[in-house]
Amino acid sequence: MKLVLTLLVAMPMVALVHADEELKLSDIEKAVIEATNAERRKAELPPLKANQKLVVAARDHATNMAKQDKLEHILDEKSPADRVLAQNYKFLRAGENIAWNQKTPADVLESWMNSEGHKANILHLDYTEIGVAMVENAKGERYWVQVFGKPQ
Repeated sequence: MKLVLTLLVAMPMVALVHADEELKLSDIEKAVIEATNAERRKAELPPLKANQKLVVAARDHATNMAKQDKLEHILDEKSPADRVLAQNYKFLRAGENIAWNQKTPADVLESWMNSEGHKANILHLDYTEIGVAMVENAKGERYWVQVFGKPQ
C-alpha cells in the first residue's frame, strides 16, 4: 500500500532569522529535487532552490513519522507551518507533500504527480524554495517529505 497526503498553508508569519549552514543533500534528496524541477520545467515554471531550513524541517518530520509509524501532516500537535517556523524560516507561503513506502525518488514523484493536491504543490507558481527528505523506519518502510516555501 502506498499513501500520499498534501497540505497547503498560506499565511504570513514572522520568525527570527538565523544564518544558514552549508547545505548538504543526500543523493536521494538531490534526486527528488531534480525530479521535482524536471516536472516544473515541463510546465515552464522556474526551478525550486534547495533551502537549508526547509531541508531540516523535512528531515525532522520524516524522522518523526518514521519513528512513530504514522503518515500525518499534523504530528505531535505540530503543523507544517509550525515545523517551518521552528527553523526560523519566514514565509509568505508554505506547503508540504508527504508519502509512504515508495521505493525510489522516481516512484514518489510519480505518485505525487498523479495526485491533484500534490501536483498543485509541485507546480505552484508562488513557491521558490524546497526542502526534501526520505527516512526509513525500523521495518524498512520509507517516509518521504517535500516542504515548499516562498520566503518573505
